[in-house]
Amino acid sequence: MDHSGLLHKLYGAALLDRGLTGVLSDLATFYPDLPISYQAQCVYENKLYDCAMYNHGEGAEFDLSRAVSANPFPPIALQCDPSDLVFTGDFISVADVEKTDFYHEFLKDHGDINRAFGVILHRHGEDSAFVAANLPRTMKSREEEHVRRLFGFLRPHLQNAFGLLLELAKRDAIPTNSDFWLNQIPTAAILVLPDGKVTHFNSQAEQFLKSSKLIYTDRTVRLAARTRKLQNQLQAALTKASTASLPVGPVPMSATGNGGPFFFVMPVQHKDQVHPGLAPFLAPSMPLLVTMFDPADVPKPSVKILSAAFGLTERECLVIQQLILGASLKEAADTLEISYNTARNHLANATSKTGAHSQADIVRRGTQILAKLGGDPV
Repeated sequence: MDHSGLLHKLYGAALLDRGLTGVLSDLATFYPDLPISYQAQCVYENKLYDCAMYNHGEGAEFDLSRAVSANPFPPIALQCDPSDLVFTGDFISVADVEKTDFYHEFLKDHGDINRAFGVILHRHGEDSAFVAANLPRTMKSREEEHVRRLFGFLRPHLQNAFGLLLELAKRDAIPTNSDFWLNQIPTAAILVLPDGKVTHFNSQAEQFLKSSKLIYTDRTVRLAARTRKLQNQLQAALTKASTASLPVGPVPMSATGNGGPFFFVMPVQHKDQVHPGLAPFLAPSMPLLVTMFDPADVPKPSVKILSAAFGLTERECLVIQQLILGASLKEAADTLEISYNTARNHLANATSKTGAHSQADIVRRGTQILAKLGGDPV
């Protein structure tokens, strides 16, 4: 096989296709008797984020996703040295693999695999992405040695290409023209990283941070609170919004939890908008939007409050506003002079962005926001 051509395609795929599956497909075509797989998953829960399998037989990906017994191979990804080619036989013998329930449930029927060479592409916590050359039980030692040399050669290039994919995805997650769109939000709005580091803020946020006795930016340019309780609440909200990719709030800033200003945290980009194989590794670096409200300020129109709190467009807010007033979705469409399908799309987008589970849920959330923050839906 032309290794230089393979490497050109590998890096080209990372830059242009934003994925490695095309390269692995070519590799599998050239080695039709070698089962090859790519997996991104939580290794202890058998929870697959992304998967591509070649030469494993029909229905392999589906069967793997439905397997109930523990796969003995993925946890090895957290025990080994990523700077070297991993051989599963160094961690679990082929005899022990063949005794597992997973071997009889999946491996035996999809290549009769009992060992593998693996390349760890990336890992974070219990999440890992890896490429494996899965070796059939009947593979001879000379063929196995050839596979070992091939994947030993490919290891640094596969890792570099995946690192390039991650870097490109990180750049895509950072909003462009941040100063412009932040200033369109009609309340204090700050763009931060999950560790609280401030990257951008609008003019309202600048004034809020100067005058607030509760929230400020510290010497490391991180959003911080002046009390331990509020600091813990702030960090917990940032962590939850980042890991769950869902809006968090309202979180009261006052010591009593009654009255006074509130803040919300929401992901700028939802994890569902990111390639599933990259999403678990991007969460620690994807930016978050923190918006702050003080009910003592002059009341703002409900559409602006809903937009700032939930990150919705004006049209999405207008539909939600009509539903809060008690209109049906069809009545909302008629009032706004849009088609029913357009109104339904606005509602679906708003439900997805807010993490609501239904129309009733988003109406409840919107009503609570307006009740607490002084918005008048009429």
